[in-house]
Amino acid sequence: MKRETDKFHLMKVFHAVAVKGTLTKAALELGMTLSSVSKAVQQLERNLKTKLLYRTTRSQSLTDSGHMYLRSAKHILSELKVLEESILQTGDEPTGLLRIAAPTGLGQSLIAPKVYQFMQSYPKVTVDLILDNKIIDITKEGFDIAIRTPNVSKMSPLYSVKLGSHTRKLVASPEYLAKAFLPETPGQLLQMNLLNYPGIKSFYYWSFSNQGKEVTIEPKAVFNSNNYLTLYEAALNNMGVANLYQYMVDDDIRDGKLIELLPEWQQQNRELYAIYHQRRDSSPKLDAFLDFMMNQFS
Repeated sequence: MKRETDKFHLMKVFHAVAVKGTLTKAALELGMTLSSVSKAVQQLERNLKTKLLYRTTRSQSLTDSGHMYLRSAKHILSELKVLEESILQTGDEPTGLLRIAAPTGLGQSLIAPKVYQFMQSYPKVTVDLILDNKIIDITKEGFDIAIRTPNVSKMSPLYSVKLGSHTRKLVASPEYLAKAFLPETPGQLLQMNLLNYPGIKSFYYWSFSNQGKEVTIEPKAVFNSNNYLTLYEAALNNMGVANLYQYMVDDDIRDGKLIELLPEWQQQNRELYAIYHQRRDSSPKLDAFLDFMMNQFS
């Protein structure tokens, strides 16, 4: 018995036989042997458990079921041809909806501006950018890609590519520092107004290294928020010292709106990954977005 995947083949053979009028003409049209065409029609009739053709040595005609099947077959094969031509026309051109998940702060400050640029380069791609700090199941929830700091693909069948890395920087406004002081060691931060992201636990440690020396402090913050943009705004509004990702503050440091503190004391780099569940060569929009993002971070 033919496999389920042969149904379209059987339909095409029957359509050719019905339109051409004879098995012989259908065989020439399809580039098949006469016996193969005959067997295909017989297989289709067995699958459908009904007679589609009346055949004699000199002629053939459609049964009522054959007429009904032919009408539907014409429509289905026509739709299939349109679909195939549509896919061939688009080829490798990125098009369609691209669903992206990213953490809130990272998405707002770093990913969203790059998505805007990507969409200008690929106007046939539409984007859903969903920002949430939880780790989601991109396959289950229908996302094409997630931008994350932990490489969760190491613990799953997902694909991943490293986009780059980033670190945190201590920053405060010139106005706040004019009223306070410029710290020389991490320990002196405890005498300042600290703005802290508490994370999952009730507090968040800040760790620093300088020429092999390691220092960790427990910030006693005057202001806590689980939103990095809120902490960023607090630093700009002279409320104290914030420990923010470099992509949020580098422009402000350059423009003098914020001052970097203790630049010789380094914090741990965090790698940034794009996580996805389908092969890049099967999705032009995904492949284009990953290439674009890798070029942005290179």
